Amino acid sequence: MSTAAGVSPLENNLRLYDRHRIATRLLFWFPTSLLFYLERVGLGAALRLAAVYFLAVVVLEVPSGWFSDRFGRVHTIRIGAAAWIVAYTTFLIAGSSVVLLSLAQVFVALGFAALSGTEAAFHYDTLEALGRPSDFERRESRASRNAFLGTTAAAVVGGALGLLDLRLPFAAALVAAVYQQVLAAGMVEPTAASGRAQSQDSVAPGQIRASLRYLARPGLAWLFLFMTLQQPLEGLAIDLIQPWLTEVTGASLADSGAAPLYSGLIVAAISLVGAAAAARSYQLRAAFGLRGALGILASIEALILIGMALTRSPWLVPLLVLRSTQAAAAPVLVAAAAAPLVMKHHRATFLSIGSLAGRLAYGSVLIGLGFFDELADVLTVGAGIGIASLALLLVGHIVLGRDDLVSAPDSG
Repeated sequence: MSTAAGVSPLENNLRLYDRHRIATRLLFWFPTSLLFYLERVGLGAALRLAAVYFLAVVVLEVPSGWFSDRFGRVHTIRIGAAAWIVAYTTFLIAGSSVVLLSLAQVFVALGFAALSGTEAAFHYDTLEALGRPSDFERRESRASRNAFLGTTAAAVVGGALGLLDLRLPFAAALVAAVYQQVLAAGMVEPTAASGRAQSQDSVAPGQIRASLRYLARPGLAWLFLFMTLQQPLEGLAIDLIQPWLTEVTGASLADSGAAPLYSGLIVAAISLVGAAAAARSYQLRAAFGLRGALGILASIEALILIGMALTRSPWLVPLLVLRSTQAAAAPVLVAAAAAPLVMKHHRATFLSIGSLAGRLAYGSVLIGLGFFDELADVLTVGAGIGIASLALLLVGHIVLGRDDLVSAPDSG
């Protein structure tokens, strides 16, 4: 995609980034993915297949962050798009093959790992090169809002497609991944466009050690704890909605009935609420402080898990709709707080390590849940994890003390 006449490459980056964020959130398969697995392999194997994704991210997350810091944001973003093209193609031909389904999950993981940390770092680096880093939180909130609006539309379409065939949402996602690659092809590296030198940190272990040193700061250590606990809370709160819905609608786990459409509509409503939450994330931080805002977001996820364990009533749906508040607002708040405090050539790696810790935690949880055959047992354990996560955040807040996360290091 060529640069528009009269628009600088860095300004064009911002335009492409806004569109790219929407393209990467057109996850048509999101409301039907677990139903897709349940139809083919059953509950226990479906949860273990989901664990393949999270454990693959554990392997890929930090290397992708180091690659982004060392070789550039744009190369990493393009790799992510290519990975998803391969993943969705594999889902379409996999049938009931556990091997092919697992391989597809690995490529989905590579796509998410490539974007994790790199998207926010690309956005911040571009604004920094333009001399406008203070615009980051406002622009990132808007981009996140628009991305969730994209997910809203994709969820409705994906749920409707799932009624016809649970493979069709993956076909629609494949088209979106191709568009994502087209957008990435027009991006330029922020450091190259601004005339700044790329980091010469060439040893991944050294990069990781340098990034981990930031945990000596109490505020960043608490953010890291939040990132670790966020993924299990967020993942359980969405993944368990699909089998929960099958029981609410009177269907079985082997025959989802109308659950794909209902799931799509609920995920659409969830994403719509997420769009509003993303747009107002800075207001939440202003009202309650950073730790208070993130604590509230985590509490909503925990309440959803507790509610699903206690009841199969459709009256719980309004609470489920709030599920996306953490997924929408928390990444904006975390990135806005951490980016100014972490040097440019460590940003993607630091955020990737935090994301890796969360996915490792959730992958381990899914492996454990894969040994349960009854949904009631899975939901009960999920509720316990929600309660334990809130307790850990509170203990971390007390132990790590107060830190307003306002002092920044040299960003060179």
